Amino acid sequence: MAVMIKLKLPQGLASFPTVQSLPGLADLNLDPSFGLIAIAPKDDLYVVRAEAVNNLRQRQALSPEIIEQYGDMKISEI
Repeated sequence: MAVMIKLKLPQGLASFPTVQSLPGLADLNLDPSFGLIAIAPKDDLYVVRAEAVNNLRQRQALSPEIIEQYGDMKISEI
């Protein structure tokens, strides 16, 4: 299942290529078609989409910009 990764990025780091190069995310396959989405620009909060992420704590130690991950659920009408 795909996951969303929430990030807190200072002004100069808010770009998809920069996020891809963060040490905690560099080896992940981030979804380029989703890109980097601002969810709370005033608070510098963004999300990216990736496949399942293991060892989140280790990744956070490498990149303190990583706040959390949560499931990317597909929602549709029934």
